[in-house]
Amino acid sequence: MLNSLRFIPLILLPLLFSHCTSDTLNPRTEPSKVYIHQLVASPTDEESVVLKNNTGSDSDLSGWTLGDRNDPDAYSIPAGTMLIEGGKRSWEGSTLGFQINDSDEIIYLKNASGQIVDTWSN
Repeated sequence: MLNSLRFIPLILLPLLFSHCTSDTLNPRTEPSKVYIHQLVASPTDEESVVLKNNTGSDSDLSGWTLGDRNDPDAYSIPAGTMLIEGGKRSWEGSTLGFQINDSDEIIYLKNASGQIVDTWSN
């Protein structure tokens, strides 16, 4: 009887994994666009926004804007700013013209036409 009990974990193991969803087994895919990849909201002197380019080609960010709930267009990305395919670029909080709140915040990324490309919220 005790010998047959040792096989119970082998029988239960497939049942356990049958309840795993594909989200559990597969990591989240990154969006195929320029998007807000990372954001540091605290401490204030280390605030930053990191953008990543997953478009499949280099992207010209001239005239794109970053902003928050109070001023969605607070920072205009300078002309000639390129983000290479697969590349990341960081902007320090001190250059953005707005502070990133620790809670109840929305950060906007808009393209040169003023369309919202991505948002981040906490």
